[in-house]
Amino acid sequence: MNRIEEIKKMLKTDKQDSFLTYALALEHEKVGNTREAISIIEELIKVDPAYLGAYYKLGALYETKGKFDKAISIYNVGIKLANEKNDNKTKGELEEALWLIDEEQ
Repeated sequence: MNRIEEIKKMLKTDKQDSFLTYALALEHEKVGNTREAISIIEELIKVDPAYLGAYYKLGALYETKGKFDKAISIYNVGIKLANEKNDNKTKGELEEALWLIDEEQ
């Protein structure tokens, strides 16, 4: 059984497990299925908008698809949430991601 199937099996027992859902998206990304990874993380953010790591990963995935406006938007949402949670580390990572987009364009 591959990692994707293993994670899907685990999710059957707890469909709302944000960590497992995020891990599933990462596995899809690893095998080159970026579209599915994006879809999974978009759904994760709808279900658990407080899962901060999802904002950085989703923004990065949007960047790989050339969707810089979407990446900027999601990074900004993550920055706002990180600020509300006083999570300066994540806020800094998201701000850096925004800065790097500005450098590329």
